[in-house]
Amino acid sequence: MPETRFYDEELKAAFPLIVQDEAAKGEFSHFLVPKDLLPAITHYLHTQPSLHGRLALLWAVDNRPVCDTYGLHYLFTLDPSHRWVLLSAELAEGDRLFPSITPHIHAAKWYEREIRDMFGLIPQGHPDLRRLVRHEHWPKGTHPLKKDFPWDHILGRQQGEHHFRHIEGEGVFEIPVGPIHAGIIESGHFRFSVAGEPIMQLELHHFWKHRGVEKLFEQQELTTAVPLAERVSGDTTVGHSLAYCQAVESLLRLEVPRRGRYLRSLFLELERLHNHLGDVGAICNDTAYALPHAHCGRMKEQIMQLSDRLTGSRFLRVVNRVGGAAVDLTAVQLAEIIAELDRIEKDFSELESIIVSNASLTDRLETAGVLTERTAWDHGVVGVVGRASGLNQDLRRDRPFAAYDELQVRVVTYRYGDVRARMRVRMDEIHESMRLIREVSRKIPQVPVAVEPAHRPQAGEWALSAVEGWRGEILYMVMARENGTIHRCKIRDPSFANWPAIQWAVLGNIIPDFPLINKSFSLSYAGNDL
Repeated sequence: MPETRFYDEELKAAFPLIVQDEAAKGEFSHFLVPKDLLPAITHYLHTQPSLHGRLALLWAVDNRPVCDTYGLHYLFTLDPSHRWVLLSAELAEGDRLFPSITPHIHAAKWYEREIRDMFGLIPQGHPDLRRLVRHEHWPKGTHPLKKDFPWDHILGRQQGEHHFRHIEGEGVFEIPVGPIHAGIIESGHFRFSVAGEPIMQLELHHFWKHRGVEKLFEQQELTTAVPLAERVSGDTTVGHSLAYCQAVESLLRLEVPRRGRYLRSLFLELERLHNHLGDVGAICNDTAYALPHAHCGRMKEQIMQLSDRLTGSRFLRVVNRVGGAAVDLTAVQLAEIIAELDRIEKDFSELESIIVSNASLTDRLETAGVLTERTAWDHGVVGVVGRASGLNQDLRRDRPFAAYDELQVRVVTYRYGDVRARMRVRMDEIHESMRLIREVSRKIPQVPVAVEPAHRPQAGEWALSAVEGWRGEILYMVMARENGTIHRCKIRDPSFANWPAIQWAVLGNIIPDFPLINKSFSLSYAGNDL
C-alpha cells in the first residue's frame, strides 16, 4: 500500500486538477480527468521512468440514458508494480470530440478508431481516421454501441471503397492477399508494398465478419452470459469464460472456493497446451518440415481427446460458471491426466531435440519477422509475442488469478523477437504448463467447486478482470444494469493488441516468409472483431 500511495501522490502532484476516486477497489487507482488533460497525463504515465505505464485497454460507455454523457476510460498497467491506473473522462451528449493520444502512444491507434466507429465519438488529432470496424458498406451514421441503436437492427448497405495507403516510386508493386484464403481461416486482408523482394509496407484490413458480440452481451443477464464469452474466440474458450466469470464474481462479491480456482487453472493450462502444440507444428509446417507438424498434431489431438473425456468438450466448453468451476474431476481423472501428460511430454521432449538441432529449420526461423523489444512495448504487445521480444510480463505471476498465487509460475522470455524466439517461448511453456498441471493435481483441496450468488450489484457498478490466456492478456470490463443485466461489456482479446505489431515485424522480410511470420504470431480474427 505505501508503494501504491507513492504512485498516486506522484500523479496528483503532477496534475492537481485530477480527482481520485476514493471508492475504487484496491486492485487499481482511479482518477477522474478533464478531457483536455488526457494527452498530457497519458504521456506522463507512459514515459515517466518511475511509472512506465503501458496502455492495456481503452473503451467508451454510452451513459446517456442515465446522465446524458459518454464515458471514456483509459486503463494503464504500471510495469514496475504491475498495478492498474484507470483514467476516466466524460463527454457531454452534444460533445463528440476528444483529444487523441495516438500521436505519442501507438497502442491507442486502433482503440480510438474503434470508438469512433462504434460510438461516433471523434479523436481529434488522430493520424488515421479511416473506418476500422465499420466497413465501407455500412451506412453512414451507424454506431452500434450507442444505447439507442437496436441490437436486432438489420443494416442496409451502401457502396464504398477502402482507401489503402500507397507507396509510390519506380519498381514499387502492391500485392493483395485475402480477404478470402485457401485454408480454413477467417477473413483477413493483407496488402503488401514491395520493391523487388523486400516488404516495404504491410497494411491490414480486417473486421470482415463483425458479429456484434459486445452488443449481444447487453441483452444478457450477468450469470447466464458465460456461453457467449466462450464463443468470443473459439480456440480460447477457457480464457474468455474465466475472464468474464471473474469480472461478474467481483460485481457479485463472490469468493470462489479453492478447489474451483485450482480446477480453473488446470483447464486453462490444458487449453494452453493443445494450442501451443498446434502452433509449434504449424510453424514447422510453414517451413515444409512435415515431421514435427505431424507429431505435434498427434499430441494436440491427444490433449483434445483427453479434454473431451474429462468434460464432454474438446474445446473445454462449460467448464466455468459464475461462482467457480462447472466441472469437477475425480482422483481417477486427475491420475489419467498425469499419465497422459507423462506420455506426451516424453514424446515432445524427443521431438524438441530434433527440432532445435535441425540447422535448416533454424536458418529459416532466425532473424525472420523480428519485433524489437522497444517496438513491442510501444505498441502494447502482450503474451507469447511480447515475451519473445523480451517483455517480462505474464498475468499468472504479475496479477495472480484462479490458483496461480499458490503455483509459482515460471515466466519464459527471449530477447531476439524473431520466429524462432516465438516458437521457443511456446516450447518452453508447454513444459511449464505440464509442470503446473502436475502441481495442481498434488495440491488441489477437497472443498466445494462453486458457490451461488447472493448479492445483486447496483446499476452502474462495474468490474475489471484479467486472465493470461494462451495468446496473452484477456481483459473484460463488465458494467451492471438494473435487474442483474449487463449495461456494457468491453472485451480485449490479445489479438486486438498484437495485430498492428505484425506490420512492423514483416518489414524487410520477403513475401514467402509472411505465412511463417503470421503463424508465429498466431492471432485470432474472431476475437479481434467484436
